Amino acid sequence: MEKKLAGWLITHNEGTENKTFDIYTGKNIIGRATPNFTPEIPLEDTYVSRRHAVLIVRLNENNFFEYYVADNSDVNSGKPSMNGTYINGNTERLADKPQKIIDGDTIQIGNTKLVLKSATVSIDVEEAVKLVKKQEYQTTVDFVKNTSKLSKKIK
Repeated sequence: MEKKLAGWLITHNEGTENKTFDIYTGKNIIGRATPNFTPEIPLEDTYVSRRHAVLIVRLNENNFFEYYVADNSDVNSGKPSMNGTYINGNTERLADKPQKIIDGDTIQIGNTKLVLKSATVSIDVEEAVKLVKKQEYQTTVDFVKNTSKLSKKIK
């Protein structure tokens, strides 16, 4: 099946330039690149796992894109990322089961915040970036503190 351009993930961190990543129908792995592995959305962030999260894009029965994100690259493994994935500044760590997200939602992975822009809302990447630049910055989740709480619960 041919993959269709479904939109973009655009970095939106205070004090940094926006970077854009094309997203396509199917699985889009978000992670840290290594010499042996390059994910579809490679992030240069030491707090990002190699296969940190996955953004799954599907076309629904009305031919509209639907977006789901999970906190690991293999939604069937049950193995979450080390530092978690967060949506819209919510301090609750995302589960490894896919959660639906929509245009304008912010995904935080490590210290990197990515805004989803749908190809049905923006006609091209330039328009998508303009819209993101107008958007307020999402609160940054202190994932180190959240990871410490998770470790205490496991013990």
